[in-house]
This record gives sequence, C-alpha cells and structure tokens, in this order.
Amino acid sequence: MINIDNKEIGTFVSGLIEKNYESARKFCIEYLKIGNAEVPDEATIQNMANRLSQIKKGTKAIQVYDLPIFSELLDVSFEQILSAGKCGTPKNDRLTNYTVAQSHNKKDWTAYIEKADKPILNPDEYGKTVLEYAIEFRNYDFLKFLMDKNYIWFDSRKDKDYYMTFGAGTSIQRIKFEERSDGVFIRQPEMNDLQFKLATEDQLRMYIISLAADHNDLKTLDKLRAREMPELYYTAHYILCTPPDFNLHYDKAIVSHIAKSSNKVLNYFTDPFEVRDQLRYKDNNKHKYTFVFPYISQLLDMLIENNSPFLETALKKAIVHNEATLENLSLLIKQSIDNGCYYGDSWKNDVEFFDNGNIVSFHSRFTVPGIITNIANVTKESKDDQVNSLIERLNRSYNKIRNIKTEGVT
Repeated sequence: MINIDNKEIGTFVSGLIEKNYESARKFCIEYLKIGNAEVPDEATIQNMANRLSQIKKGTKAIQVYDLPIFSELLDVSFEQILSAGKCGTPKNDRLTNYTVAQSHNKKDWTAYIEKADKPILNPDEYGKTVLEYAIEFRNYDFLKFLMDKNYIWFDSRKDKDYYMTFGAGTSIQRIKFEERSDGVFIRQPEMNDLQFKLATEDQLRMYIISLAADHNDLKTLDKLRAREMPELYYTAHYILCTPPDFNLHYDKAIVSHIAKSSNKVLNYFTDPFEVRDQLRYKDNNKHKYTFVFPYISQLLDMLIENNSPFLETALKKAIVHNEATLENLSLLIKQSIDNGCYYGDSWKNDVEFFDNGNIVSFHSRFTVPGIITNIANVTKESKDDQVNSLIERLNRSYNKIRNIKTEGVT
C-alpha cells in the first residue's frame, strides 16, 4: 500500500526536474504546452511556477490531472510519483523515436544519435520518424539541437537541389551496401527512413516553421527559408514555362498559424525576398527576381478576418510590391516596344499571368532581363473605412497587372 507523503513526493519530483530540465520554469512551459497549440503567456507560466513550487515544498498535493503529464515529462510511472520513488515499476528506459522525441535531456539525444545501428534513422512500428514525433510533441529544443548541430538541414544552399525540397538531408548515416554484381556495391536506401522523408517531404519543414514562428525565432525562420517554396526556384529558372501548382501545396492551417503570430513574425513574412536565376543570359549575368510569400493573399485575408493590429502595415507593404511590379512591368514592355522588338500588340504574346500563385512574367525574346514575380490581392472586406481604402488600392494594382494584356500599358 502506498503511503502518500506530499513532502516526499515534492522532493522526488524536484529531483527529477533538476535532472531532466534546465530549470523549473522550462518544465512548467513543457507542462503547459501539452494539449495546447499556443505557447503559454507569462502570466500562465508564472501561475504554474507558483503551483509547482508549492508541490515541491509539499505544501500542495499533486493533483490527479497532473499525474499523466508529470509521468510523461519525467519518464516515471504514476506509482513512482505517488510513492516518491519507493514503489512501482520503472518505465522502460530503452531509447526509442517516441521517447527521445519527448526528452529534453541532451544526453538522451546524443546517445540515440551515436548508437552504432542508427535507430534514429528508422521509422518505428507506427511508421513515424523521430522528427515526426518531435513535431507532434512540439519539442522545439530537440529540433533546434538537430539543426544547430547540423545533424539535419532543410537547405543544402545549392539551387540545383531545389525541387521537391530545398535539398533537405541528414549527416546521420547508416552504411548499408548491397552487391549488384561481382565486386560492385551500392548503398541501399530505406524508402521510409529519415533521409528519404527529409528529401521528399517539404511538409516537415513547414511544421517546424510553425514552431519557429511561435518562438519568434527569425534566425531559424530565415534558415528554413520560411517565406519561400522550392517551386519558386523552378519558376525563376524556367521563366517561359508554366509555373507549378502552388494551390496544391497550400496548407491553410499553417498560414492561419502564421496569421496569429507576433508582429515581428508577420513583418518577416510580408517582406519581399529575392530568388536567384542560375541560367546565364546574353549579358552573361545571373539575374535575381523579387517575390513575396507565395500565400500572401490568403495571409492578408486572414489578417482582415482577425482584425490584426498588423493589418495596415501588411497591406501597405503589399501595395508597394504590387505597384512597383506594375511600374517595372510597364517600363520593360515600353522599352521593348521602343527598341523595335515588337510590332503592334505582339508584345502581349510574351506577357503571362497565372491565377494559380498570382504569377506574372514578361520575357522578351530579344532583350534581357525579363521579370517574374507574384502579386497580392484580397477577397475580404473590413469594417474600417481606412483599411478598405487600402484594400481597394491593392486590388486596383492587382487587376491592372492581371489585365495588362487587354487594357494595355499606361
């Protein structure tokens, strides 16, 4: 029979927290994250810290609803908690994708990575990799550790790799060779291992972007190319081709998550950025094209619906980009006409607009450089007249660009 002694329980729990977490505050944050999508605010963290302090001193009893969370975070059974470690069967201490992805102990992470048979590379019996579990448990510390130590990366920094992902990969390797013919061996890939999923599923990057946004971690957002998508590079490289299907990759939940982020994060996502074109043209230069977040229009609609305090700033930035695009597009077309590259309205054959992604391009076959970018529009209205005035101005520039082939250059 277990004898409940709150002081002994407090001492036992306190020791486990010191062993497994950098601080009691860190434990409180992880406690509050379980079952909640949002990062807890300071007041909530402080309330939890005060309650934990009383539990550790034994002046307040641990509650029934605490047990499953304490058990998960401290890796002990209910019986061990209630008996202050005197009773109960210890949890299985074998490291697995599931347990490591929940751990906040760097020693566990390193030990699992360094195991000779590299189990970290394998999906478990449920088909999940350690990354997928870490994302599910919102263990940002572990994900940051893997990225900061270059165990995993989401950007190879090589434009030629940018297709399905930004050349994501891992430095953790399991050498597994298969003999194809006498004396000829090749490495046999695992079709669902960590390397395969990193190389083929950009969704993993997108989930981590959501976590980085929650932590206001602009450095990591930039490292993840959070505003970009690999298809933009394909579009920039092949300016005369039909762009890929941007709508197919749209994730409403992630864009909605970004829309509720801090002004600091929203400022990042509404800034334009440059995409390099690796093709060389007649002038022997590699050109750069300016883009904005591929789902800027959906983001703006959500900011309107949320009545976001960042809305006016976001609209003004989108207007600057749209109007600069219209001016640049009109200038390039006029210059090409003045240079005798076209007769009559034949310039219209080299102007393209794609509703899927709001991509606009112009590339004269006789002159360089051309232009390719994406522009923004909104479909929502605000209750604020000043905001509606900005919306009208944004959509006016959008429609002028979209209809430039029928309305002509102004």
